[in-house]
Amino acid sequence: MLKRMVSRFFGLDSEIQDLRRQVRELSWDSPFGMWTRNAFLQFCHVMPRDVRWIAFIDMNKIHEFNEELGYTEVDRRIKETFSVPFRRSDVVARWYSGDEIVILFDADEEGARRKIEQLVESAAEQGMTFYAEQGQWEVGKVTIEDPVDELADKVAKQKKEMAR
Repeated sequence: MLKRMVSRFFGLDSEIQDLRRQVRELSWDSPFGMWTRNAFLQFCHVMPRDVRWIAFIDMNKIHEFNEELGYTEVDRRIKETFSVPFRRSDVVARWYSGDEIVILFDADEEGARRKIEQLVESAAEQGMTFYAEQGQWEVGKVTIEDPVDELADKVAKQKKEMAR
């Protein structure tokens, strides 16, 4: 009670509310309709120990699409691609750049595979394609970055092989 009164008196209450709003905005990537990398890492940090399925997705030709269609249209297409229904407990987020996305599934291997198949179809409807790899993450034994890096390396190898 006293804390709130002091905050209001010194004008800190509105500043605190503004900072809370900024944190929420920085956690959600509105153009893509998914979580940011930092928000994803926070979710993973508090994840209970278990084995979870993850996917690393690298969208194809995003730079070319940006030049041809414009950033807003590409953002719309990516958002639409990932608007397929996910479980409430699945976490979808941008990774590093605009064309890398990670998914933490609350499903078994078969459920994760089916979701990737749905995403392939959804991307095709938007005129887009991607490379994807899936794997397991042993929560609490290794950080999420380790299996994501391994999956990213596999995707990079796939892309090199296809470019030949």
